[in-house]
Amino acid sequence: MSLFIILKKAKLIRNYFLIALLYCSLYGCVSYSKKEFRKEYIKLNEHTLHMLNGKFKLYPVKRFQKETSTDNCIRYTNLYQNIVDENWNSERKADSLCTHNNTYSVALTFKDNKNLRIKLIENTTIIRDTTLSGKYKNGMFYLDNKDISIHGIPFLFGGYRSDKRRIGMTKDNNLIVNEAIGNEGAILLILAAGYQYNASYEYERIQ
Repeated sequence: MSLFIILKKAKLIRNYFLIALLYCSLYGCVSYSKKEFRKEYIKLNEHTLHMLNGKFKLYPVKRFQKETSTDNCIRYTNLYQNIVDENWNSERKADSLCTHNNTYSVALTFKDNKNLRIKLIENTTIIRDTTLSGKYKNGMFYLDNKDISIHGIPFLFGGYRSDKRRIGMTKDNNLIVNEAIGNEGAILLILAAGYQYNASYEYERIQ
């Protein structure tokens, strides 16, 4: 085999490797996990997604984890922001709308199996209204609004942070929001410090 052919094959393998790494950085290598809520959720299908339609409390009743949830985890995990994944400035603006004299809830409505409408309600007035796309998979609805940020050249001199979420239903007819977060970096393909974790919350159904 000539040196030219060997170099050509080596270049092809390298290109495939780089494409695989780039795909991983763009779409997120972090995986979802049902470990903490597996015994408490109902597996939906494409014909029963409408069971997620309804109105839910703005803040969770609990976080699924082995350790006891802290008050701050529950107090600051706003359902609307958790699903929509607004940026920090938008979160501050949304929080400023809330007062102790008003009641807040979030209404979910599937327009079809690929589009979910999310409304933030103050008393009886809709103050935020957003539609997100997604798809059914593995008994839950996977939202398309992934948050991916890249710094440097991923897996060469840099890394990425990915944040994605899916929703499901508990046996008590409440809402589950499961978020998967990962932050990875590397220098010359040598993996450096990083982390991956899942955060899952249960929101009580109002109607």
